[in-house]
Amino acid sequence: MAYSIVLAKDVMIPVRDGIRLATDVYRPAVDDALADGRFPTILLRTPYDKTDKRYTEIADTFVPHGYAVVLQDLRDRYRSEGTRDYTHTVTPQQGTDGYDTVEWVAAQPWSNGKVGTCGSSYAAITQVRMALERPPHLSAIWPDAVPTNSFQNQAREGGAMQLHMFWALFIHAQDSQDIAGRPDLQDEVWDDLRRMRELLDSTPYRRGQLSLRHTPELEDALIAYYTQGTYDEFWAQESNDFTAHWDRHADIPGTFTTGWFDAFPHADSEYFAEMKRRNASPQRLVIGPWSHVGMRGDSSFCRDVDFGPESV
Repeated sequence: MAYSIVLAKDVMIPVRDGIRLATDVYRPAVDDALADGRFPTILLRTPYDKTDKRYTEIADTFVPHGYAVVLQDLRDRYRSEGTRDYTHTVTPQQGTDGYDTVEWVAAQPWSNGKVGTCGSSYAAITQVRMALERPPHLSAIWPDAVPTNSFQNQAREGGAMQLHMFWALFIHAQDSQDIAGRPDLQDEVWDDLRRMRELLDSTPYRRGQLSLRHTPELEDALIAYYTQGTYDEFWAQESNDFTAHWDRHADIPGTFTTGWFDAFPHADSEYFAEMKRRNASPQRLVIGPWSHVGMRGDSSFCRDVDFGPESV
């Protein structure tokens, strides 16, 4: 039996500090009426707009097979509450926000108490942070293309500044709530994005020099990534280095995916190996001919090479 879909938009889920997170809940239906029964849930938490097609297609795929799908904007992103709470991947509340969301889902009358997670890149980071908090009803994870240590393989690579992080922080800035409704400031961020090569040649940076000054938390992140070249307390905090906290990770089934041409195959391979060594639950690693988050793409090409239809 294939279910149809009923969507509840912008359900505001409260978390422990009182902030409410905007959440879209997709549930199985029969003839457009909510189906009876309790269903397992797939959860994805993202900074990139929960209504984006790359996320809504998850609901289109899984709800007809009897899953509920829950898509959530992170705090201080898009429709969620929070002011000056978003500091790129260093946001301290990501783990507890995830915990509270899992337990909210499990408490709903339509839930069977089993919550699995999926997502790529930042939406994979949110899964790891959540798993370190061990919510009781978190049943499985699928992190795709996830960095696990910002000093070694995200903001920096073995301590050297990752140039793609300059670009990433501006991408996060252009749709920041700090400049929502200010097309003039958004245009300024986009101007910096368009001249990124020039910016990379114009170091050293000073606070207030770039358009990130309009998004102070992201400017702080850039300055920290750029100036702190020694592994110290900043890099050692949980939000930057998951690897120091694997002993806290939930013992649950995990599927880990990445691409040979991604930035993080080494990190993902080590993550899988640590979970395989530490946990009794089954673990699985898949690496293919993909670039960053390319596993879910619709092309068999990676750059100039066609890896054939089986790579799609």
